[in-house]
Amino acid sequence: MPIPALLAAPLMAVVLAVVLAVAVALATPALLRRLPVPPDEDGVAPFIELATPRFRLEVLACSAIAGTIAFACLPYAQWPAWIGLVSLGALLGLIDLHTTFLPLRLNYLTTAVAAVGVAATAWLQGDGWVLVSAAAAGAAGAGLFWVIWRVSHGFAFGDVRLAGMIGIVAGSRGGAFALAAFFFGTLIGAAWALAQRWRKGTDEPFAYGPALLLGPLVALLVTALGLPG
Repeated sequence: MPIPALLAAPLMAVVLAVVLAVAVALATPALLRRLPVPPDEDGVAPFIELATPRFRLEVLACSAIAGTIAFACLPYAQWPAWIGLVSLGALLGLIDLHTTFLPLRLNYLTTAVAAVGVAATAWLQGDGWVLVSAAAAGAAGAGLFWVIWRVSHGFAFGDVRLAGMIGIVAGSRGGAFALAAFFFGTLIGAAWALAQRWRKGTDEPFAYGPALLLGPLVALLVTALGLPG
């Protein structure tokens, strides 16, 4: 195969990732302005205060890196299913990292974009089972996290909604991949919790969303590299 043909897929992956990253970074102030502060939380600053040049640069970088990883590891037909996670998902994760909140409206918007993307992937692949697998994984992920939230209150309800979105995206590649995505996300979250506890010496609330969002990307890398997992 000619060298230009070999480079075409990685180049397209980077271009699409950067385009999405620029789009979400530019839209960040408008999106933050439309995110109300949780009414039952006192002393929480408006999300629009995050719209600094540094924060937008963080969104740009995280989205570009996440998109490049996802699109480089996936066939073209599966790219639409991951657009929501690597674009709006990056913004969602960074908001959580800075505030420990996953805004309801952005969470639902990201899930909607993911669901439309999965439907597009199912159409491109001509495989209706993609929809079934994604819906099942989304429901299972949200259901499992709901039970954990209900029993232990170890994390906020926003993580339950986020688990549903991640299940939809990861489930589009099958149940086994969805399990791997949640496994790696949970592992990263546990390591982050231990690091936070060691650093601060207390069990203060911490952002679990970024760890969950990293899970599918780590699963993609593990699969692409042929590592056991």
